Amino acid sequence: MSFLDILKMAGGNFLRRKARTLLTVAGVVIGTMAVVIMLSIGQGMEKGYIEQLQSWGSLTQIEVYPNYSGNEDEQTYLNEETVTTLEALDHVEVALPTTRQYGGLIMGRKINDLGINGIDITKLDYYDLELENGEPVTAEMFAENGYLIPYTSVFQFYNPKQGWSDENDPYIYDEETGERTLKELPFDITNPDEARVKMAFDMSYYWGGEGNKPKGYDVRCAGVMSSKAQGNFSYSLVMDMKTLDEMYKKYQKDNKIDTKESDKNKNKYDSLYVVVDDMNNVTDVQAEINSLGYQTWASAELLEDVQEQMGMIQAVLGGIGAVAFLVAAIGISNTMVMSTYERTREIGIMKVLGCKLSNIMTLFLTEAAIIGFAGGVFGIALSLGLSKIMNMLSDSGALAMFSMGEGIPISIIPIWLIVGGIVFSTLVGVISGFYPALRATKLSALDAIKNE
Repeated sequence: MSFLDILKMAGGNFLRRKARTLLTVAGVVIGTMAVVIMLSIGQGMEKGYIEQLQSWGSLTQIEVYPNYSGNEDEQTYLNEETVTTLEALDHVEVALPTTRQYGGLIMGRKINDLGINGIDITKLDYYDLELENGEPVTAEMFAENGYLIPYTSVFQFYNPKQGWSDENDPYIYDEETGERTLKELPFDITNPDEARVKMAFDMSYYWGGEGNKPKGYDVRCAGVMSSKAQGNFSYSLVMDMKTLDEMYKKYQKDNKIDTKESDKNKNKYDSLYVVVDDMNNVTDVQAEINSLGYQTWASAELLEDVQEQMGMIQAVLGGIGAVAFLVAAIGISNTMVMSTYERTREIGIMKVLGCKLSNIMTLFLTEAAIIGFAGGVFGIALSLGLSKIMNMLSDSGALAMFSMGEGIPISIIPIWLIVGGIVFSTLVGVISGFYPALRATKLSALDAIKNE
């Protein structure tokens, strides 16, 4: 018998006992759905955790700090030489220096306490900056004391004499669902006529400190950063580090601040962000930077722990779904065993006519595989539908308590899970049909023919 003949016979036998076959297939469908949906929830959780990590910084970036060791010989510093050294390492695309100052903005009687980041504008493409209106960030924006402000910070100007109010909160909260949405910008801060803003480096006067009202320096808002800005750019101003350095030195001179002590600081930069060419190389590059005496931190460190934990969670979820698959496997085995009892005479005739034992075994295994395959296909189709419904309910707020974040689906079914679900259900069918197939090959031909 050719395999095509076996396939035709198996297809005919599949429909011979329709009710029993459909019930058996239904069991496989439920088992497939249980495993796929459980694993898809694990996929959704993993995606949510990864996006949370990415919000703290890119997974291909390593933040580098100087080593403040008590031994002068072991101390390391962040300067131009450091940038050159780190950029020479394998798999490093660029080293992004950052300087920081603390101060705020003054707009009439209102103030806004903010951190200020100075960046190397010659490497803008690597800083992952984006404006809220979609325009690209260019080096020209930072000319004439230009700066970029985070979206949420535009709302946080307040009169210190009146204190903070709910009007300064950039979010609107829904008490029923617990969701929050961003408000529209209260004014066009990039319009000089509407927002005459100055920058100061000492805001203690407004906090009730001693001394005179701080002098403000003319600055120009070049743009509002995207509300989706991540890392330090989500809550600090961004300026050209050369402009920031010059402005801060002017502040020190105007306020007669002794800079002798600060001049001893050999760190030109407060931190460096090393961009690695691939996430898989982050660990090796980080170890090499540490060997040079620097301290480092990378979001990828947490990713390994998250992936390990998610692997355990998915194993538990998959195990719960596998219980339903086990029941389905028993159902397939039971159906095929019953089939051998009902077709004993047919099996005997096949043997007398010279049919090979391997053909008989292949026939029964093929029938079991068809049951597993059909159950897998229908199970995957229903899983996709259920997954879509779950995500729709999550978006509407009905399943908000199970959501990992705004825009993150609860259930994710990747291609590999679709293919794996069908292959696995088919394999379960074949394994479940092995004993009945083996039993069919061991039946005596003469006894089988005599059987009524």
